[in-house]
Amino acid sequence: MSDFLPWLFIIVASLAVVAGLVSLWLSLSLALSDEAVSSVRAQIDTDARRALLTEKEALLQEIRDVSFEHDADKLSDLDFDELNAKLRAQARHILHELDEGAESFRDEAEALIAERLADEA
Repeated sequence: MSDFLPWLFIIVASLAVVAGLVSLWLSLSLALSDEAVSSVRAQIDTDARRALLTEKEALLQEIRDVSFEHDADKLSDLDFDELNAKLRAQARHILHELDEGAESFRDEAEALIAERLADEA
């Protein structure tokens, strides 16, 4: 038994060193690859897009509310025209930003469609 114990420690220590080196290799390869950066960038883009979509929905609801209040004669024509123009300008700006951000999604979708069509052909 006394001859077996040193070999057991050597084997366990060797496995620990190999596991440490593998962990180090995986960490460095992930840190130095563009894949991690692109996934973080994609998450930021997705979060920004989600915020823009939420803002768009809020603006559309506000436009509906202003229109309802005008129809109920709670807003004068002058106030309605001013608020409506301001809200619609903000909505146009949000929609323009959403369209600009959709280019990367559109390009990716077109590439996936082309790949799928090529696979089926």
